[in-house]
Amino acid sequence: MGYELGLKVLVLSLAVVAVAGIRPSKLQQVPAMFVLGDSTLDVGNNNYLPGKDVPRANKPFYGVDLPGSGKPTGRFSNGYNTADFVAKTLGFDKSPLAYLQLKAHNKLIPSAITRGVSYASAGAGILDST
Repeated sequence: MGYELGLKVLVLSLAVVAVAGIRPSKLQQVPAMFVLGDSTLDVGNNNYLPGKDVPRANKPFYGVDLPGSGKPTGRFSNGYNTADFVAKTLGFDKSPLAYLQLKAHNKLIPSAITRGVSYASAGAGILDST
């Protein structure tokens, strides 16, 4: 029984890999990207949250390796984060801006329509206790 299951999994895996390798001749552009998540996706929302105990990514080493930046970006990494890589894969130049950043500069609606918005916030969780 174990051999049959293993064989089925192998065949299914090969089929998925074969289908994933097929690319249509014309890829459609995704119109906008909306990001939800925690610090692995946060592009600056936490820097706009009130309170002294909120984790912030506004220290000099956050963003130091991000091309064209060299300064804190609000990302909890020294360069690109997961949201940036997904955005590039989907055909965007960069990931959408942070919701609270757009709201603070009254640019929320135009950006949400054309590029999307990042709602990701470091420390976010699905449980009330988080």
